[in-house]
Amino acid sequence: MNMNSSKLQGVKVILCTLSMLSNTRITVFTKVNPLHTLVVDEASQIEIGDYIPIFSAFKHSLRKVCFIGDDKQCKFFFLQT
Repeated sequence: MNMNSSKLQGVKVILCTLSMLSNTRITVFTKVNPLHTLVVDEASQIEIGDYIPIFSAFKHSLRKVCFIGDDKQCKFFFLQT
C-alpha cells in the first residue's frame, strides 16, 4: 500500500461524480475502501444506462443504493404510465 492510499484507510465517505466513479482509476480508492453504499443525488437527471458501469464494476462490494431525486424533474419516459 502506498502513502496516498494509506491516508484513505478508515474514510467513511468519498464524494464524487457518477462519471468519476465509472472511471477505472477509481480502483486506487476502492481497493482501500470498497464501495458498499452508493447515494445518488439528482438521480432523476441521470440516464438509466449510466448506472450500468457502476453496478457492474462494484457488483461484489455494493450492498445498498439510495436514489434521491425530484419527481417533477423526471425525464419524459419515467412519467408515462
